[in-house]
Amino acid sequence: MLMTHAQPGSDGCVVPPEVITALKDLYIVSSALAQRGAYAQDIRDAQWRTMAQRAQEAKTALDQHGESLETRAIVLLRQMTNVCQGLVNRHAARQEIPFAVWREVGRLGHDAYEWVNLTAPRRRGTDA
Repeated sequence: MLMTHAQPGSDGCVVPPEVITALKDLYIVSSALAQRGAYAQDIRDAQWRTMAQRAQEAKTALDQHGESLETRAIVLLRQMTNVCQGLVNRHAARQEIPFAVWREVGRLGHDAYEWVNLTAPRRRGTDA
């Protein structure tokens, strides 16, 4: 059976492609910002806007699928969305972002990266 709309996750549950895409997009952006933030480097406004956009896209994917599924991908996406939205809100309020928060964003990004890579070999054939 060829799966074109959803992929099984490492926990055996089927994960909708919107969740996989949102998880991948959010971890890429958040990891880049976490690296800059952890080293107290400037983060451009465009990067913050991209993070806000990816967090909104993740929220949309969660709204569509988060209630019906409770997979590792959904849990990771929910955690990342909450933390990233918190970062965006802190930035908008011009609040300092502690190193521990950046470290948590980096940890979640690492977890998401590992999860996506566990499912990626099964997806490569459908991405062409």
